[in-house]
Amino acid sequence: MKKIKVLFIHHSTGGLLIFFGQLRKLLKEKAPNIELWDHGYNLYSSKILSYLFGAIMFRTGLSDQNGKMTGRDFNINISNNSPKEYAEIFSRDKNDFTLKNILSFDVIIFKNCFPTSKIESDEKLIEYEKYYSQIMKSISNYNNKFIVFTPPPLRAEMTKPKWADNARNLSEFINQEAKKYKNITIFDFFDLLADKEGKNKNMLKREYCNNFVPIDSHPNISANREVGKVFVDFLKLNTTL
Repeated sequence: MKKIKVLFIHHSTGGLLIFFGQLRKLLKEKAPNIELWDHGYNLYSSKILSYLFGAIMFRTGLSDQNGKMTGRDFNINISNNSPKEYAEIFSRDKNDFTLKNILSFDVIIFKNCFPTSKIESDEKLIEYEKYYSQIMKSISNYNNKFIVFTPPPLRAEMTKPKWADNARNLSEFINQEAKKYKNITIFDFFDLLADKEGKNKNMLKREYCNNFVPIDSHPNISANREVGKVFVDFLKLNTTL
């Protein structure tokens, strides 16, 4: 069976999903032909610092299919709270160092983190929709397959009902926009993690919240274990070349 090289570009939320969701272990059991590589924050300028603190701070650069840091990064500069940087990266010339390395993989997965779901106004929602439209238009021109994560929700302590509704609207927009393109699939991370009704509607499910840090919107271990199983099945179905 042909090996499929997958690159997952992420920051802390994605790193926690890989680790606590045991993605590589599950893939070896269910889809051993899929090689999951991942790229966190760029490495520290010092190799020593990268190996001492990289895993803790998610400054791991590129990790191979076994989860081992390669000591390389692709100079991927993205923030947690806006799709703007992805729009800029994917619109570059194919010979650009960063984009060329990203496109060397068969399947590219990328995501923004939960701060993206702090959408305080309709204007900000429109701005984010514009960037996601631009991203998808750009990546539709490549031969690679792309999996776009919807941004995860914020916990109730860190958002407001209107902001949370806007985050749901952005997720739905991303899902609809992707239907225009054959090489783009959406993993609806937001929908898996968010409550769908009640006072906590469109916010991180209470059972998925960190009980010890009330301002932390990172999904907890339980969330990552549950979503990890769903994501591995999703990858198995959506990475056939």
